[in-house]
Amino acid sequence: MDNIEITVFDEIKDYKEKIYFFNFRQWAFAILIAGLVIPTYLILKDKIGEEITSYIVIAIAGVFGFIGFVKIHELPAEKILPYWFRHYFLFAKPIHYLSDEEYKQLHEKKKGKKVKKNQTLSKSEIKELKKKQKQEKLLMKAKKKYGITENTEIIRSEETKDEKGQTEENNELAQKLSKLTKEEQEVLLKLLGR
Repeated sequence: MDNIEITVFDEIKDYKEKIYFFNFRQWAFAILIAGLVIPTYLILKDKIGEEITSYIVIAIAGVFGFIGFVKIHELPAEKILPYWFRHYFLFAKPIHYLSDEEYKQLHEKKKGKKVKKNQTLSKSEIKELKKKQKQEKLLMKAKKKYGITENTEIIRSEETKDEKGQTEENNELAQKLSKLTKEEQEVLLKLLGR
């Protein structure tokens, strides 16, 4: 008996009708290649020379042959070229690999944390650090708003009190105020409403 082999395609779209070993797309590009290459060779071989003309003809035939005949992953060239362009030109960025420690150090620097390499902080310590940073920011804003620097703050308060002729009790109060920490000064400013 004769063996009959039947080809079964995965999808009906995979079937292409062939005319003398080529499908319609391949015939169209073969005719286009012949229509471009033959006149180009005949015109340019006398003007430029046969060697350079042959390279030009090969380039033209290669481009149109790729577009008409080559399929990559069952996709024609007009669908493959946008993927290649996007992969090699738009998203072609060098990838830098970092270890876990380098990654943590990089993000800690960005956040403004000053943590030693092998030291880890507990949650309560982190909260305290954030609280101190917030208080320092508020104090700096208040100083900028009222034009006060650390050195001139005490001197100005003492000069204004001396000029007005206030008593020694007020001078003692000024000395006590100058001994306060930044956090205590900030709380006092909030209480006074300034």
